[in-house]
Amino acid sequence: MSDSIIVKGARLHNLKNISLEIPKNRLVAFTGVSGSGKSTLVLDTLHKEGQRQYMESLGLVTHSLSRPPVDAISGLSPSISVDQHLTNRSPRSTVGTVTEVYTYLRVLFARLGHRPCPACGRDVPPSQDLESGELDDEGSAEAAAETEDEVRFFPCPHCGHPSPELVMGHFSFNKPAGACPTCTGLGVVHEPNLDAIVDPDRSILDGAVHGWDTFFIHRNAASMEAAGRHYGFPFDPALPTRELGPVQRDLLLYGVNNP
Repeated sequence: MSDSIIVKGARLHNLKNISLEIPKNRLVAFTGVSGSGKSTLVLDTLHKEGQRQYMESLGLVTHSLSRPPVDAISGLSPSISVDQHLTNRSPRSTVGTVTEVYTYLRVLFARLGHRPCPACGRDVPPSQDLESGELDDEGSAEAAAETEDEVRFFPCPHCGHPSPELVMGHFSFNKPAGACPTCTGLGVVHEPNLDAIVDPDRSILDGAVHGWDTFFIHRNAASMEAAGRHYGFPFDPALPTRELGPVQRDLLLYGVNNP
């Protein structure tokens, strides 16, 4: 398989019989002034020809996808075009989900994936000889791919430990079995900007905490002084918050679990 895409004699719109070689498996950017032919080359020539060749490989009629005016294009793979505007504002919608490539990858890993045995650590190859049964309490939480009591499992070929069947849900960020426990599959973790909530240069009595009026300032300052005495450390609400120690700052920001 060629490691580059070779274009010879592209002459659509503003392209003046240009030839070039584009390396594969790299991030390639096309830059230039407006009207220089960037979109014509990438979308109207490369992407359109990639679609046409893919449709022809499936034996489908491609009258609506005419060949662009170019002498030859070699090394071209099926292509995906992603516009600059948003098609879906959901963070769970990605290029993979929109094009369904993500679904095929999940099938590939679920059906052909190798993994270490949780008991002996040796490689467990994919198996089609699955048995149906109920796992005991020790293995059910680890094995349940979907929220079902009965799951399919197969024994490790080395030690016999029952391993749960890999299913597509294990490889989906939209499923509890596959989502990251920290970001729950969103890819981002929202955290507050503590400096925007508490002014480090002001004391609590001077209004360091945004949103606290005079009543809350005095009530909470007294509560934190009392909490400090109860837990055995000093708390001075007249100090700038940046001068508070780690324990005092944690008390201010997070409170206590058992007041």
